[in-house]
Amino acid sequence: MTRAGWQAESWAALVVVVGSSGALGGCGGGDARGEPPPRELPSSCVEPPAPAPLGVEVVIGDGTPESCTNEALEEAAAAGGDLRFHCGGAPVTITITREVRVRADAIIDGGGLVTLEGLGRSRLLLADSHVHLAVRRLRFRGGLATATDGGWASGGAIRGGWAGSLDVRDCVFEDNVAGSSGEEGGGALDTPSASRMTIVRSTFSRNRGGLGGAVFNMLSGLTIIDSVFTDNESTRGAGGAVYTDGASAKTDDAVGGTIELCGCRFSGNVGIGEGGAAFLFAYSPDELIVNQCSFTDNEVRPNAEGDGLGGALRPGNARLTLANSLFARNHAATHGGALWVDGHHTSFISSSTFVENQAGTAGSEHGYGGALSGKKLVLNGLTVVGNVAERSGGAVFAEDDASSLANSLIVGNGSNNPWGIAQSCRSTLRGGHNLQWPDPALAKGEDTRCTSDVIVKDPRLGGLAANGGPTETLALDPESPAVDAGEGCPALDQRGQPRRGACDLGAYELQ
Repeated sequence: MTRAGWQAESWAALVVVVGSSGALGGCGGGDARGEPPPRELPSSCVEPPAPAPLGVEVVIGDGTPESCTNEALEEAAAAGGDLRFHCGGAPVTITITREVRVRADAIIDGGGLVTLEGLGRSRLLLADSHVHLAVRRLRFRGGLATATDGGWASGGAIRGGWAGSLDVRDCVFEDNVAGSSGEEGGGALDTPSASRMTIVRSTFSRNRGGLGGAVFNMLSGLTIIDSVFTDNESTRGAGGAVYTDGASAKTDDAVGGTIELCGCRFSGNVGIGEGGAAFLFAYSPDELIVNQCSFTDNEVRPNAEGDGLGGALRPGNARLTLANSLFARNHAATHGGALWVDGHHTSFISSSTFVENQAGTAGSEHGYGGALSGKKLVLNGLTVVGNVAERSGGAVFAEDDASSLANSLIVGNGSNNPWGIAQSCRSTLRGGHNLQWPDPALAKGEDTRCTSDVIVKDPRLGGLAANGGPTETLALDPESPAVDAGEGCPALDQRGQPRRGACDLGAYELQ
């Protein structure tokens, strides 16, 4: 049974964490429980090779806009090959009234001039099983997924073929819709199982799907590079922009796959229940990788059970490596304003910034982990500033006694509970070389130190700004007490700059 059929667990009652101190391996070393070290992520995104030309050129149109029709595209797609359009030198829109069936391997290149328009009536492209489909420099707009031959109504713009592949580069997807029942979703794209989806330099705006407002990926490898997701929405369940359920064909064998996001921007996406921007669920030994991404102003709203987990990101059920990323102003209805993870496997989170995220709403009895919440968290080199939880753990709400924190800045976070406790962390975590401000001893209640040896001083941070690198950061003042106060930091800071000698606390290394 796949994850889409499961219900989220209730976290109404959680085990009290027993604090302890000790060294933290973090990125570059094993974690506190002796597990293998996390994957070292590259300082720039690596674009997968594009499919090679198929060697059979097919031209759609005779040089006039009128010659580029639904029927002409259907005929070409049925035969496959290297498809290009000859519709004149101006942009052209082809209205799709009947979905185009891709029956053989094809590379379809719009040259940056062609829009496929569904008018909210029809899916745009449907690939047969075992077909390898690539699309280039095309705009897909107004597609509506409909069930074909008893299949799912998933993938409003494109539904890939089972045991095939879908490769998308330099495309735009706007206002596509899919998924009204069951495990349907992917307003723009859907990949069935035993397949592979690759997305590079593409933009997704205002797409809606039952699960996965823009992308739905089932039991298939997924790589998304340098792409932008804005104002997408899941209308029935998890994953405001992206929903995954496994990275390889089977859930119970030793053959794992990878789900990777690198250099992506997620803004203004809305999910229900889990993952305001992305719901990344997999099956070990699958791996989850998030690198150099920006998550801003995303939201997860409560589902029928009242759960709202991970305002930006909800990974789970497989090992996660997350680095060099920004989470700002995201909101979760209950747990993890920026991120919530289920803790079945270790999550290594490093060299990243969490700013002004929020868990819970004013007056609510929920709201845990303004920035992060979950189990088996290995946190190293984070800047966590100005996050708020309505009930507990303005910065970190660890749901176990194995999570750890090192070389991080925990600054100006808060909880709105009436006792004035757990303003920054729910409990004292393992690890060391952290700075916490303001002084927890000055809180209204008996507040908690995030680790036993925290430095209690103003870190003298700048505001969120473009300080170099792919994502915004908070720079350190040269006189900050965080300078040279770390040990065992990640090799690179969030910007990709090397850390030399005694490292600085947080995600930014003063050069």
